[in-house]
Amino acid sequence: MEISPADRRFIRKKLLDWYDRERRSLPWREHPSPYGTVVSEFMLQQTRVAAVVPYFKRFVRRFPSFKALSRAGEEEVLAAWSGLGYYRRARALKRAAEIIVARHRGALPRDPEDLKGLPGFGQYTAAAVASIAQGLPLAAVDGNVRRVLARLFVIGGRSETRRIAAMATDLLDPGRPGDWNQAVMELGATVCTPRDPRCLICPLRRRCRALETGKVDRFPRPRRLPPVQRVEEVAVAALRRGALLVLQRGEGGSFAGMWELPRLDSRRIEAKNLTPDFVLFELTRLRASDYSLLGRTESTFTHHRIRTRLYCTRSLRAGAVRRQEHIAQRWVRPGDLDALAASKAQRRLFALVAGQ
Repeated sequence: MEISPADRRFIRKKLLDWYDRERRSLPWREHPSPYGTVVSEFMLQQTRVAAVVPYFKRFVRRFPSFKALSRAGEEEVLAAWSGLGYYRRARALKRAAEIIVARHRGALPRDPEDLKGLPGFGQYTAAAVASIAQGLPLAAVDGNVRRVLARLFVIGGRSETRRIAAMATDLLDPGRPGDWNQAVMELGATVCTPRDPRCLICPLRRRCRALETGKVDRFPRPRRLPPVQRVEEVAVAALRRGALLVLQRGEGGSFAGMWELPRLDSRRIEAKNLTPDFVLFELTRLRASDYSLLGRTESTFTHHRIRTRLYCTRSLRAGAVRRQEHIAQRWVRPGDLDALAASKAQRRLFALVAGQ
């Protein structure tokens, strides 16, 4: 399907006028900079805007430039990112900053191919950053854009991805490419939502074929999600002279370099064998007694629902920690746990220990 010149002009004007009036006030928009654009795009991947705003503000205060970020230690960066999830983004962002400083004198490269060569910069991120920060005419297609265009032009079927990409490029306003990309994403995030879209206030409702045919809920085609797997986990808060034992994960996996309590789950060990004494000995070769159940938490990671039982012991037997899987250990006062790089799920467990 080709877009007529009249429809293209209508859609561009209506959507940009709406964006100029209705766009949310966000820190990376109010004080725009290439660095702020990059940080915001990395943080916004698979994360809601409301959750990102406070993290963004703290992060750019602590690391105000590519140079400052490149010089920071990875653990310091992960600590500032803690709670946002998907920690590979933080490590990729730091590596990208190092390359930008080393190869481009601290300035964001203007060549889209150079951008795509940076860690963490896929097709979407490179297009979003290039259009928003540098005004380059590249269409950025994320989940919100896919939904808006799929409904606007009733696009489905095997060629859905290719056709939506072509429509996004055709509609892109060459005079305001960054604003245009943000406008389509903003519409998808606030009006053309996955469920209960607000069609009556949509600036494009007069050109929306899905609305015209009563098929809004059928586009885009729902993707099949894997079933949620329930996981049982046991974690141990082992205290010695008031200090808590924490372990640091190695370089592999989503939580590389992060700190955590000794813990194991039913994906590795049969649930009936998950006792606190087994978990502590398996990971540290320490033995203890007098375990008490400190609390329970639940968290979701990808398609896993993880239910954690946290046990506490202050009766550690004498002996040194002998790590089996982790790369480092520390004995930390509960009041100092906030300084550690840790996942949101681990922070819930830390809070239970600190609050006892």
